[in-house]
Amino acid sequence: MGSRYQMQERFGPWGRAGQERLRQGRAVVVGLGVLGGTAAMLLARAGVGFLRLVDPDHPSLDNLHRQVLYSEQDVTAGRPKVEAGAAYLRSLNSEVSIETHQVALGPGNALDLLRGCGVVLDGLDSAAARYLLNEACLKLGIPLVHAGVIKAQGQLVVVRPGQGPCLRCWFPSRREPPASSAELGIIGPAAACLASLQTAEALKILVGAQDQVLEGLLSVDLWPPRFRTLEHRHWDRQACPACRGQYELLPGDSPGL
Repeated sequence: MGSRYQMQERFGPWGRAGQERLRQGRAVVVGLGVLGGTAAMLLARAGVGFLRLVDPDHPSLDNLHRQVLYSEQDVTAGRPKVEAGAAYLRSLNSEVSIETHQVALGPGNALDLLRGCGVVLDGLDSAAARYLLNEACLKLGIPLVHAGVIKAQGQLVVVRPGQGPCLRCWFPSRREPPASSAELGIIGPAAACLASLQTAEALKILVGAQDQVLEGLLSVDLWPPRFRTLEHRHWDRQACPACRGQYELLPGDSPGL
């Protein structure tokens, strides 16, 4: 019997060397909902050696059409997302070390939750939390792979500190969007598509394929299907408070919110 990873090792840009880098890789998934849960599953199946899962919540019945880590039994039992998710991921790949934190990302814990890892995946559903995650990644110098999805559409951005625009550069306003998925809905295929794209970018970073990482903002719509990549034509590191090191949401760095 061959290696469990032999099919992805046959992919030329990946190979056995890339697989070994994944085995030694460390990723943080913040938010284990529709995006983060699917991304965590794909990372575990790919053989990323260490996953840190962060989420304060419990799954609910209306999550199950789009969130892949949970079952009706998890909902009935009231199991925390990190607990149920970790159990499922361990059943998929016992070689992966999984660390769980049943907490919400906040100013007081953001840096500690991200330290020591090579890439962060944004599975959050709050604009305020995403800006905080962006600042923490910039301060620690850790790449951030952001994805967002609503209805049948979404966007993807990779933030590489010091090398290009951050999340605040793309979305300067910290206000919450006027409508949420709770009002407008989400279809499962759109969420799975964005999570797959998000995971692909994280895997590129972990295997060292930096020249293949997304540049710009990828906009995706599945109804009808359309993919577009937008460039940030006027990025100026000094024009963005977060890029120049003025962290408004982290304690001790500025006056705060």
